[in-house]
Amino acid sequence: MEQVNSIRPKGNRVVNVLIFIGLMILVSSPTMFAGSIIYLASNNEDVWKVIVITIIGIIFTVLVMWLFRWYYQKRSYEQDQHQMNLRDILINITWFIGIRIAVVIFVALMKAIYNKSSSENDKILMQQLKELQHINISTVIALLFFLIIIIFVAPYLEELLFRGIFKETIFKKTAFLLPLIVSSLIFSSLHASTNAISFIMYMVMGLCFYMAYNRRKNIKDSMMVHMINNAMAGITMVIMIFT
Repeated sequence: MEQVNSIRPKGNRVVNVLIFIGLMILVSSPTMFAGSIIYLASNNEDVWKVIVITIIGIIFTVLVMWLFRWYYQKRSYEQDQHQMNLRDILINITWFIGIRIAVVIFVALMKAIYNKSSSENDKILMQQLKELQHINISTVIALLFFLIIIIFVAPYLEELLFRGIFKETIFKKTAFLLPLIVSSLIFSSLHASTNAISFIMYMVMGLCFYMAYNRRKNIKDSMMVHMINNAMAGITMVIMIFT
């Protein structure tokens, strides 16, 4: 047991930190690609141009996902990825419910203190979606790509990076508190927070995602919680825009 608990990251830690920083720069690129497709579709660009750019975006996104997954599998010391049973699914749903309750509380605080009803990150996403109110082939393609990125791709990449890669390539196996706090701080800093309340809100979300991962040291758990959370937020945004 002592030998297992003393497992340290593979490779040079300084190099691993530099690689993490590089991947941190890359992690938002599929979302940015989705934003560029929305811009093209909303400006009535030729539908074939939108289709071609979307195909390029899909290929690029798949390559980014493969890179993150390849690096994680190469450097991870948590090789035993447990199967997901009903109990695990229910626990993950409980984490999601806890996150949504926290979000409601923080949004109420933002409204009371700053007179803002949403974070800057949500405002940016909402502004992009508003460009797609005119329904045609181009905007439908852009909306579908955007939702796939927000609901599935972004959580997949962010969990691999901020929970899996961050913990397992920089800290030893027994580390808990420091990677929990630091990864959540970094996660929050990349979500366009413009006030203390929204920063703390995203940090709390990061803490919850990390705890979901840490329960079984299984990145699939935090991915599931993150995907459910983003699906709820994404669908809510679409309903608000088109109703």
